[in-house]
Amino acid sequence: MLFNFLMLDNISGWELFIILFTIYIFFGVKAIPKFYQSLRKALANFQDALHDVKKEFK
Repeated sequence: MLFNFLMLDNISGWELFIILFTIYIFFGVKAIPKFYQSLRKALANFQDALHDVKKEFK
């Protein structure tokens, strides 16, 4: 469901490789885990907020 919302289900292998390679070039190897952690936290917060909104309407 979240992938459909972000439209990430249409990304092919080459596109994903180019995105990851670009992140590697701009930020380096050490910044990738920090970026991933912050992205995970942001998505978790978004899912919690979405769950709360759904709970409000029930």
